[in-house]
Amino acid sequence: MKNKIVIIICVAIMLIPAVLAIFLYRPQAPEIVKDPEGVSLVTITDANSNTFTVEDKDEIKFLTELADGTAVQSIPDAVYGFKTFVLAYTRGDTVATYRFYMSAERPDQVYFKDGEDKCYKADSLKSRSFMEKSYAISLYDTAVPVLTVGDAGVVISPSEIKWNYSTVDGKYTPISVPTVQEVKNIDKISKKTLGINFSRKPTNVVISVSDGGEQLFSKLIEDFTGISTKEAKYFRIQIHAKWAEESGQNSYGEATYQFNANILPDAEFSFSATDIQQGGIIGISVKNASSNGMAVECTPTLKDLPVFYDNGEDTFAYLPTSYETEPGDYTLKLTYDGVVYEQNITVREVKYNSKTYTNSESVITSTFSEQNLLEEENIKESVFTSSSSAGLLCAGEKPKTPTKRSDHKTGYGLYVTLQATDAKTRHDGVDYDVAKGSDVKAILSGTVVYVGVSPIHGGTIVIDHGNGARSWYCRVDTSSVTVGQTVAQGDLIAKSDDSGFGDASRAHLGFSVGRTFVSPLWVLDKGLPN
Repeated sequence: MKNKIVIIICVAIMLIPAVLAIFLYRPQAPEIVKDPEGVSLVTITDANSNTFTVEDKDEIKFLTELADGTAVQSIPDAVYGFKTFVLAYTRGDTVATYRFYMSAERPDQVYFKDGEDKCYKADSLKSRSFMEKSYAISLYDTAVPVLTVGDAGVVISPSEIKWNYSTVDGKYTPISVPTVQEVKNIDKISKKTLGINFSRKPTNVVISVSDGGEQLFSKLIEDFTGISTKEAKYFRIQIHAKWAEESGQNSYGEATYQFNANILPDAEFSFSATDIQQGGIIGISVKNASSNGMAVECTPTLKDLPVFYDNGEDTFAYLPTSYETEPGDYTLKLTYDGVVYEQNITVREVKYNSKTYTNSESVITSTFSEQNLLEEENIKESVFTSSSSAGLLCAGEKPKTPTKRSDHKTGYGLYVTLQATDAKTRHDGVDYDVAKGSDVKAILSGTVVYVGVSPIHGGTIVIDHGNGARSWYCRVDTSSVTVGQTVAQGDLIAKSDDSGFGDASRAHLGFSVGRTFVSPLWVLDKGLPN
């Protein structure tokens, strides 16, 4: 009896590991997919980190069969460039994870690894079937065309949308796209085009405009010519766009976008004068406009058209004339945001005097050598391309002469003959007959933009006054000012030093607008229009 008890105890002890093994058994990960009935949940994480949870038995069966592939030694290197999907299969307390590599361009080349880093090739038919499901959306170009509005390119999200994309089988599948109900307010906007731009051109676009809840009109975008208003205010804009199913595109649909556009009043144009003498300046002011989008034409063509500078909600430009401007009638045409304005201008002829310089031939040829003339042009170019302040730095000031008014000697536009070589030229400024070392003062407030020495004009200082207007002081010592320095009207900026070409002790004053040298005497008499 005693022996029997011992035997029973021994057998029981021997059975304990087996019993424990039965109760503690957990299936190995690879075995999970062999028994789809035991899988209760599959979690799919796509290439964009979106997660899908699958609990449907039929779908679980399909996904477990997808992971039943053919073992391979390794995954081809090119496949690692495909998009990655992670499928996690749950059975009880055990989770088996598989990493799939997929490409819509190569639906038959799907590989995966199990949790032990063993490599497999998936069945081609099952892989293709997976790519036709919503789980595989990250494989395809499903992007809805982006709508931007206004000068700043504000992105407007759709408030309503229906969108479809093509999967690997060529069939179109609807996609859920997030929409927004928030309506953005957009300033700085073109009233003619509203700055509407799609990243992909729609097949059809209808624009609807409302004011205070009342619809003003609804029309095709190609018939839209802008919004006209006498006061600045917001308009509600609705854009409905359609993209047709077409070759070369793997998505199509339609979307509605809404935003509020702050529309400025129509541009208002004004001219400081319409009748001007050669060498004079006309100021052009445009309210409710900016330099961006301003188009300028002139008939007959003028050498230099006005360049606009912004000042708040307005923009301003100078129309310069010179001694070279042909006298006669001109028509200036300004176009901004669909508003066209034409202004007739008359340029009157000025009779200019002549003078002969009797310097020796050696002085003339050395001073006006090809190299020196090129250097002179380079200096002008460096000034003309330098930045000019938007708005006048000398607003409200009446120009003052750089020396005594009675010192004026040689005039603007003078016909000059260099007797020794019989070369002809024109004088682009005025000269003041002053003793060497005389004070030279700024005629208007501004910023120094050039300090240097010209082989023809000698020591040169250029001051920017804003809106492209600059004064030039030549035949002076340049040690008193530096580039970037701010000067006030009447500040002593230099001493005359007789450098450069001339036949007497003089200081030279020039005045340019844009690239045109206008008459300094006209500027001193009339002042700068503003």
